[in-house]
Amino acid sequence: MRLLDGSPAAELSLRMVAREAGVAAPSVYAHFDSAETMMSEIVRECWRQLGEEMSHDARQVEGQGAFARLKAQMTAHVRYAMERPSRYQLLFALQRDVWAWRDQPGPVRPAYLPVHETVELLEAEGSALPMADARSSTILILSIAHGRIALAQLGPHRPGNTSAGVEVFVREALDGLFQRPGP
Repeated sequence: MRLLDGSPAAELSLRMVAREAGVAAPSVYAHFDSAETMMSEIVRECWRQLGEEMSHDARQVEGQGAFARLKAQMTAHVRYAMERPSRYQLLFALQRDVWAWRDQPGPVRPAYLPVHETVELLEAEGSALPMADARSSTILILSIAHGRIALAQLGPHRPGNTSAGVEVFVREALDGLFQRPGP
């Protein structure tokens, strides 16, 4: 993860990992059959980390309702992406079938499932969903966040493209989607 945080994922190799670990390159093959296997495990770990940060922030607003929980989850999502751009970009760069849904195992599940469950809670509380169902609404929410993050990472020096600026944008988008007054 240190290597990934310091350089683009495309530059990561088994040799670099071995050098960082202070072992001979062939020693890494005892843990990973190939660079692709290593990258798949890194991607799974990054999805797990993202999901954990989203869940952590959701717990911080426990008792404040599902909408506060959703905003906390998506703020954590943005923060993870903006503070660790190489990790975040890797999540989408190497996956052929990244979107594993609620009842299917898959690397994205730790980040998708908590948002989906929160959207279901919002619906149970009587909130109108922005799309026809919870699944579509969850995809819309994640797509808005992901799209805004991608635009910010493409032009990091433009106004509003800081982590705080993207967080505000996503929170305001959620207010609009769920027809809630902003802060």
